[in-house]
Amino acid sequence: MIQVNRPAGPQQLLHPPASEVAFERSEATKFYTAAVRAKEPFKFKIYRKDYIKNAIETIFNQKCAYCETRYVVSSPVDVEHFRPKSLVKVDKEKKPGYYWLASEWTNLLPSCNLCNRSQTYLMPNNKKETMGKMNFFPLEDEAHRATKPGDEQNEKPLLLNPIDDKPENHLEFTSDGVVRPAVDSSGQQSRKGEVSIKVYGLCRPELVEERAKRAKLILAHIERVKFLAGKAKQYPKDEDFKNELRQEFRELRDCLEPSQVYVGMARQITADFFNSIANTLVH
Repeated sequence: MIQVNRPAGPQQLLHPPASEVAFERSEATKFYTAAVRAKEPFKFKIYRKDYIKNAIETIFNQKCAYCETRYVVSSPVDVEHFRPKSLVKVDKEKKPGYYWLASEWTNLLPSCNLCNRSQTYLMPNNKKETMGKMNFFPLEDEAHRATKPGDEQNEKPLLLNPIDDKPENHLEFTSDGVVRPAVDSSGQQSRKGEVSIKVYGLCRPELVEERAKRAKLILAHIERVKFLAGKAKQYPKDEDFKNELRQEFRELRDCLEPSQVYVGMARQITADFFNSIANTLVH
């Protein structure tokens, strides 16, 4: 997961008066504030619109906002509500959702099916774990859970939001593709990182395997850069070595571009290399 800057949203959401967006918000408010709750759930439709889907896919480069997998090659995007729209699961209890944010631009994110939906995985310890965000939205203090518009500003979510948070402060990746909660200077594990890994399923085995493959490729680039740098120094008049070095370095830097997969991990496993010697190798 990496932090992403969210630009202004589609005009249909930003200027909703006299539109279908305003109508749905009004109807949803009537539904969820009625004295007697209807038997059938309210059917939200706006968030499924193509203009929303296309906008968030562009911002996130057709990657899942949570795990950074390029879902577009295998399945359609889930337009995900960071704060669940209809209901929230708190342990075994169900509480009302954030109906007023169902079509709010700042509450919508693109997610792959596996991060967003409940799935059971066989973990390396041979135990089964069920993960996936679904309707979970844990808070530091349940007493501050919002029940009406505006109250959400008083909440302290335990889930990472790639728009508002800096995931690198909460998640630590290894070159084996493993993710774990980051540890601060006092030795304290990030609670937000811990909960996010569990709820989003960032430790699911297949995802760890894919990150490990990517890490292997990136580390191979680093070794190749080091090798070519040595050759370029040994044979300073050989332009072939210099050209190969420049090309290999560009390919390594490309792995850190936001459009690439697993950039959060890539930035971490290359940090020492770039901080120590990269700038002296290529000119």
